[in-house]
Order: sequence, then C-alpha cells, then structure tokens
Amino acid sequence: MANIYLSPDPYHHAFPETLDLRRFDSAKHPTAGMSFTSSDDRVFLETMKSSTPAARIPRWRSRLRHAWLIKVNDTLITSIEDVRCALRLLEQSKDKSCILLFSHPEIKHGLTNDGIPQINLDQLNNRLLLRPSGDDLLHSLPELQYQGINKHGGVYVQDENDIEDVLNLTTQVMKLTRSKLFKQDDWDDWQQSEWLQMDQYEKQFMFGTPVPMDSIKDADKNSFRLVWTYLQKILDGRKKARCTMDGSARNGKVRVLGHTYANCVDHSGARIFYGSSAAEGLTVFGSDVSNAFGEAPPPKQGANIIPDRAFHQWWTKHKGMPRIPPGYVVPVQRAMQGHPESPRLWEKFIDGILQSLGLVPTVHEPCLYHGVIEGKRILFLRQVDDFACAAPDQRTADILLDMIDEKLSMPIKRMGPVTLFNGFDVDQTKYYVKISVESYITRICEKHLESWMKNTVIKDRPLPLPSTKDFMKDLLAAVGDPDPKLQAKLAKAMEASYRNLVGEMTYAMITCRPDISFATVKCAQANAAPAEIHYRAAKHCLRYLYATRSDGIYFWRPQPLDHLPDKGAPPILSNPNDLLPLGRRPHEAYDLHAFTDADWAACPKTRRSFTGICLRLAGGTVAYKTKFQPTVAMSSTESEFMAAGDAGKMLLYARSILYDLLIPQEAASLIYEDNDAATAMANAGKPTSRTRHMDVRYFAICDWVERDL
Repeated sequence: MANIYLSPDPYHHAFPETLDLRRFDSAKHPTAGMSFTSSDDRVFLETMKSSTPAARIPRWRSRLRHAWLIKVNDTLITSIEDVRCALRLLEQSKDKSCILLFSHPEIKHGLTNDGIPQINLDQLNNRLLLRPSGDDLLHSLPELQYQGINKHGGVYVQDENDIEDVLNLTTQVMKLTRSKLFKQDDWDDWQQSEWLQMDQYEKQFMFGTPVPMDSIKDADKNSFRLVWTYLQKILDGRKKARCTMDGSARNGKVRVLGHTYANCVDHSGARIFYGSSAAEGLTVFGSDVSNAFGEAPPPKQGANIIPDRAFHQWWTKHKGMPRIPPGYVVPVQRAMQGHPESPRLWEKFIDGILQSLGLVPTVHEPCLYHGVIEGKRILFLRQVDDFACAAPDQRTADILLDMIDEKLSMPIKRMGPVTLFNGFDVDQTKYYVKISVESYITRICEKHLESWMKNTVIKDRPLPLPSTKDFMKDLLAAVGDPDPKLQAKLAKAMEASYRNLVGEMTYAMITCRPDISFATVKCAQANAAPAEIHYRAAKHCLRYLYATRSDGIYFWRPQPLDHLPDKGAPPILSNPNDLLPLGRRPHEAYDLHAFTDADWAACPKTRRSFTGICLRLAGGTVAYKTKFQPTVAMSSTESEFMAAGDAGKMLLYARSILYDLLIPQEAASLIYEDNDAATAMANAGKPTSRTRHMDVRYFAICDWVERDL
C-alpha cells in the first residue's frame, strides 16, 4: 500500500534524532563532530566530521544538512556555545544518549524526514483546506533569513569549533583555504599577500579603532565576518589574497537603507565606444583602480567587522598593536567589497569625480563620457574599476588620470594602449581598431582539444552550422528526451555538457561574434532536453569558432595614425558581388546605418519568423540582434516589417548615445530592407487592409520615417 503524508503545517515540522554519547569526548570534539553556523539566535547544522558520534546518525547528509537545531534534550539552543555546554553536561552526567530536535529552516516539498512523499496544505486549493483560509497560514509564516551556502556556486569553509578561524570562500576554480595553505612550505608568502591586502585597506583608512560591540547601537545587525579568497595568478605565479565583507543574505545581518543598483556598460555601448574612437582617430589607453570600493564612503547604516585570526595576526604581528579583546568589533569607515551598497557607492563616488573634471556622461549609457582635456577631445569608458580613455595621445590620457589620481588614496595602475579590456582583445593599428575574443576562444577550447576536439581537421573555412542538405531540416524538427538518465548517458557519450557548450558560444556571440548569432540561438532553444543533433550543431559551432578565433569586428579610421603599427588589411572573405551593390553609396565613418532581414515562418513547430538586425558605424558592427519574433507573421511582408520596427528602435538607442557623445546624426539613418512591400508600408505611413491586425507598436517606424530620424 502506498503511503503519503499530508502535512497540516509544513513550516514548523520538527523531528527528533538520537545521538549516541557512549564514545563522546568533549576534549576532542566539543560538539560531537557537528559543525554549525549561527544566525538570528538560531544554530544550523552544516556538516559532520567523520569518525565522530554525530557522523553515526543515519543519512544525515540528505536529512539534516542545513537543518535548525532547536533543542538538545530539554535545553533550548540559541548559539553554538549552548550546544557545547549542553553536551558537556551530558558527558559529566554520563548519559549514554540524547535527543536532538531539528527543524528545516525553509519549506521542503517532496519527502518527509522518513522518506514518505509529502504534500503541504498550502499546495492545495483554499476550499480544500482544513482551516478557514490559506491567508491565515501565510500570515503565520516565521521570518527566515537563512539561505543555503551553495546558492551562488561557492562554498564557505570554516572550523566552527574555532571561533577565530577565518571564513574561506572556495569555488570549483579557487579551492585554497587558509588551513591548507598554513601547512605548505610557502605559507610565509601567502601571509605576506594577506598583509599586503590589509595594508592597502589601511592606506584607504578603511578600519577605525576597535570598540566593544555592546557600545554600538544595533551592532548585532551591522557587524559582519570577513571572507578570504586565495588564488595564484597563472601568468606570473603571483600569490593573491582577497579580503571582503560577508554581506550576503546567508549572513542574516544585511540591513540595506540605500540603493544597490550600479551601472555597467552594455556590450553595444562598448562597441560604440571603440567605433567612435576609430572614427575620431583616437588611441585607447587602459587603467585600473586598486581596491576601488574602498575609496567610496561607507553605507548609510554603518558597518563593523568581526576580527578573525588573519586580521588579528596582521594587527599584532605586522602592525605591532595590542591584541583586540574578545567581544570587540572594528568600525568600517569606507565602502568595503561584499556589502550590497558598495558597488553603488563607488559608482556615485567616481561619477562625481569624473563630472567634476568636466566629463559628461551619456543618458542611456551612464558609463560612457566625453570631455575636453587641455583643448583636446577625449572619450572615456568606465567599467566598475577599469577605465578606458580614448585620447589623441598618451600625454592627454595621463593628464586626465593624474587629475583622477589626486582625488584617490591609491594610485591608478596605468596599462598603456589597451590590448585586453573587459573580455575584448583590442588590436589598435594604423588603419583600424579590431576587437575580438581570440584569448577567450583559445582558453575555452583547451579542454575540448584534449577530448572530442582532439582529432579535428579543418581544411576549408567552415560555416557556423553544417551546410549539408538535410541537417538544418533535422535540427529544426529534433526534440530531445527529457529523461534525466538518458540525458546523462547522452552527455557522457558526447564527452561534453550541452549547457556548457551553449554558454561558451553565448559569451562569444554577445561580445563581438555576430556571425554565430543564429547558430547560438538555435542551440540554446534545446537547453532543457537536447538531442544528439543539437550536440553535433554546438560542437560544429565551437570548431568554427576555434578555426576563426582571430576573426573580429574592424572599425576603420578616416585617416591613418602613423605612430601605431601597420598590420595590413584583413582578408576579404565575402563574395565580391556582395561587397558594394550598384547604386549604394559608401557610408562615412560617422554615418550610422542598419541592415535588417527576416526568415519568414522559420520555426516548423511554432511557425514564427526569425529577425536579424545589424547596426554599423565606422565600417564595423556596433549592435546586432537575432531573435524569434513574438507573434506569428501571416506573410513575409509582415515579418520583414516587424523586423524593420525592431531595427528602428535599436537605431534610436544608438543615435541617442552618439548625440550625447557629440557625434550627432544630422541626416536620417538608413535601414536597408530587402522587401519592397515592407519598405513601401514604412514610407507610405499608413496601414492597409492586410496589415490592420498587426500590433500598433510596429507602425512606430512610419512616424520615425516621417520625422527623418
């Protein structure tokens, strides 16, 4: 007979566990091998050490991990010290066992702690409830702040039996912890990297004088632990320790009084920056701000840090200061990385500096600026703490960076002419500026070259997708089996994770590889349940990327810059007849224009059409879009007209940025469309009897044509 457990109250369901104390020794394991975290007077079980009494509890990993420990026998638990004291008393009384009362801090749908399928009453219709209404149930929910430590892909490691042990953030890439490094022969080098990080903070006046926690109002709500991350640079072998504040929701102490959103430059905005720099004959110079957040003022509500062992050692051994007494916290006097408000505070701080120096941001891309330094025009791009300055010469860029330096406590690192910035490979030559992702493609393909890409031989230049007769037809019609076991078997046979393949393609596509847009979108549609043909398509696209990894977008200069290297013109890969059709005038470097097309009823499953849009400036692509149209078009004219409407919106966005950069588009921007009927509809400015069913928003392009935008 099949059983099912109907839970009347899933939010407070507690369950007991028996802990065998016959081999318990408080001197070895004060908590019987259990490791906890605490938040809001609650203690949560994280793990259990092997060969300890607690590790003998059956199936503790699946049932007890992240559970809330409520009581030990009849003793109410509110802290880790309460656990130690309760178990110590049981040891003194020579009890052979005790009862641990647990409860999960969040709703766990699916199975009870005994493995029986569970249905919670809040999942049922209100009229089927055994209570008056579901609203009563929802109002009775406790406020739970705790969240799983693996939510963002990182694991926080700390010895809970040692209150001064540091909190380490480890990921799949960075697995170093302080306890492991301490046992290595090069520990002195790692400790020097810790002290270097703390010395940088001290130069920024990050830390105040330690004070008792009891003397600060609401200190328990704004006192944070430190998180340490350790890594070693691949290029030079340099050891680096990074110290941040644990301001995540998992900590349970985040109280945000200000805004947290901070702008980042969009990829289209970055391409407009490089295109405008080439059109104006400028050279792009890079720079970086060390510990950028530490330059900004502290959060509104204030913040304190709880010193850990690494902080204590820096404070006493390196600075020579007296040891900080227990129960003391250190006030934070600047915006420290890890607090939710810090990115926003840094953005407001640096934006104020740049505007005070005469730089003016654009409206739709606040990270793009223009200005005049000593009579010479410059463009400026800000990506968090990385700066790119497009100037006529190095001296002009250095003058601007010197002016910024005067308002910062840490000197800016000067990188010279940009070669790698924010994921772009930048090649600045006499005649053009080229952006690509060659370094990224080479790096992601290293692991593939050892497996499924090992024996790849490419003789001729490939296409993003196979060009065989029936491949595209089979790809469009293919449907994968959603069975997890079959998907795992297929992934093992194909020697790759499908989502990883598509993710690697996606980054290259959105950065500066519009040539793989269609292939990437088609592959991404099968993320949930790919078939074998989807794997073949994704692998073919990655082989294409690797074979063409040096390809990129070229922005041409109107006049050559003699101080830059002459690397010659790139090879022409297009058909000569497609380069400049008769009757089309060549565009000037500052002339923004667009190309658009639509593949009518391209999807055999939904019969929706496919839109392709490309915006060009200075001979290179600055913005592009490849997507399925949201509705089914009843004719090719309708699909082309909808694509032209989307192209018009993208043009207005790019024109507004160029206008703010003082590169106005005096004439109307041309949209090249190969459907005569769609062109006639846009120019005529009125719908016909065959287009009255179309959404009004697509006819906005008629108004834009009328206004010569």
